[in-house]
Amino acid sequence: MRILVLLLALLPVVCMAAEAGLRVQVAAPYIELHSGPGAGYPILQVAERGEWVHILKRRTDWFKVRTRKGREGWVTIEQMRQVTLADGTPIYIEELTFERFRERDWELGLHGGEMDGAALLNLYAGYALSPNLSAEVDLSQALGSFSSQYMADVNLLMQPFPEWRYSPYFTLGTGLIYTSPHATLVLTEDRLDTSANVGVGIYAYLTRRFFVRGEYRRYTVFTGRDENEAFNQWKLGLGVFF
Repeated sequence: MRILVLLLALLPVVCMAAEAGLRVQVAAPYIELHSGPGAGYPILQVAERGEWVHILKRRTDWFKVRTRKGREGWVTIEQMRQVTLADGTPIYIEELTFERFRERDWELGLHGGEMDGAALLNLYAGYALSPNLSAEVDLSQALGSFSSQYMADVNLLMQPFPEWRYSPYFTLGTGLIYTSPHATLVLTEDRLDTSANVGVGIYAYLTRRFFVRGEYRRYTVFTGRDENEAFNQWKLGLGVFF
């Protein structure tokens, strides 16, 4: 679980560095190299028309570049639109807007929440089958006073209004739940059961590649005993898309 959380934390950095490594030529009269990724940072130097620069990385709307003399600086996205590739074509710079969010293929998210009094940590990955329908896989861990639960679910998510910035959705899924009791005085056994769930939630697009997602689910656990179990799950967290 720790490795998955680390990968999620690093994903925005990877996504923002898609243009890194390119060698481009200045097509405008010049571009300005700032000392940092912001208009408030001073201009260190300029790269003139015809000069070649290497793109090192991207941070939101700023690009760190290196000139042929080895000087490094940050260039605005507006000026980076005035450079070309080796064949003379303009560089493609992806616009991270709400429209791009609506057209996303993949998304990853990390949630925290509560499951019948136990603290919950959830990590999920989703793929858009259509603008309204997605398939998701998620892993969860709930730490309670008397037991811990580890869950793996496969879900379908239906989003009836994907064009809304605050968009409700519904989920339906199934999975496995592993329960490990904490009891020490009485001998208890770990259990592995199947489960089914239904849920409702809402997307809230923030900016760039980021969004917030809140969700409620109702689980039914099919046990080997006479009665099945049911519990509620609430969670809220941050997601990224690409």
